[in-house]
Amino acid sequence: MKQLSGRRLFILCWLPFALALIDSYIVLNAATGMRPWEPAFYSFYPMTFFFVGFALYSTQRELRDIRDELVALRTTRIAEHAAA
Repeated sequence: MKQLSGRRLFILCWLPFALALIDSYIVLNAATGMRPWEPAFYSFYPMTFFFVGFALYSTQRELRDIRDELVALRTTRIAEHAAA
């Protein structure tokens, strides 16, 4: 699997949140005659994408750190094996 760069990972994780914000803003400001539950739904709608984006971004960052550490350990092990 291809490892994503920092900027690309950031965009992929937070783009759904940004689109949900725009969607909610449009609906809340342009809609008339909303049902009583709709303002609450559209107000909290972006939060679902925020929490998913945060979890995904944190997990991907941790995975990148683990991969870097694994490469360092393999390099050290190969160097130690070659020296022995």
